[in-house]
Amino acid sequence: MKQFMTKPLMITRSLLIFAALCLIVFITSVTTAYASETDNETSNQHVYDKANLLSTSEVNDLEEMCTEYGDEAGIDIMILTHDDPDAVYAEDYIENFEDTLPVGDRVYILVDMYNRDVFIEGFGLAGTYIQSKRIDVIIDEITPSLTSGYYYDAFSTYIKSSAAYMSDDSELNSDNDYTASAPQSSDPNAPNYDETWPADYNSYDNRIENILTNVWIQLLAAIIIGAIAVIIMAYNSGGRMTAGGNTYMDSNNSGLIGRRDDYIRTQVTRVRRPQNNNNGGGGFNAGGFRGGTSGGGRSHSSGGGKF
Repeated sequence: MKQFMTKPLMITRSLLIFAALCLIVFITSVTTAYASETDNETSNQHVYDKANLLSTSEVNDLEEMCTEYGDEAGIDIMILTHDDPDAVYAEDYIENFEDTLPVGDRVYILVDMYNRDVFIEGFGLAGTYIQSKRIDVIIDEITPSLTSGYYYDAFSTYIKSSAAYMSDDSELNSDNDYTASAPQSSDPNAPNYDETWPADYNSYDNRIENILTNVWIQLLAAIIIGAIAVIIMAYNSGGRMTAGGNTYMDSNNSGLIGRRDDYIRTQVTRVRRPQNNNNGGGGFNAGGFRGGTSGGGRSHSSGGGKF
């Protein structure tokens, strides 16, 4: 005869499981919160000099410039370099990098030392203001410095020009068919200050993220889930019916005595064959906009050249 666990013992074990679950979730929440703080600290980086073109002091100066001019313009100004012979094409390299970050308004410059390529892309509002014609102007301005090895000077010019274009509404993406309002800022010292603008451009998304990553919210959710689990286990802790379909069946005197197949009906389903209307093409749209879309679905302006 099978022995069943008594109800008090079942409840005690359920409570122990519940306590262990709460402890695990609490530890995980604390670890996640710490990791999020660490990510926020590293996300402030703007200069990624994998090609080692800059000295430590130059990197620090450019970081300060990216932050200062970027805050005034309402965008993130990014600098990427590498000399990897196996790296993807410059445009794809920037797209892949952008897809690792939260959606935002950013402009990138990439200097590929192996292929001697320089490429600029603008995402979000940066793609509207720093459009292809303006990118060409920046490329023309910095190419002589890149050719001569004055990388710090080239990056400085790129930072200042990008920020300046963000406050210039005279030629908003003239090579594309859309307009955009001026980027707003909650900084009273910024030229585009708007007192109704939230302190954080993505404030709603950040509020949702803060709620989901809050330790106490996660602990409360764990307690609720654990309580539901305990109630269900306690409710089902009584004796269970163990008799099944084979309990009272005499296998020696039971068996299949006959079978037959009856035709009922035939059902045919017709599906229209899809037509391929995709004519392909990329790089330029009907309006002549030069740019593309990243693997993550983020559209951007773009332009570049050799140096």
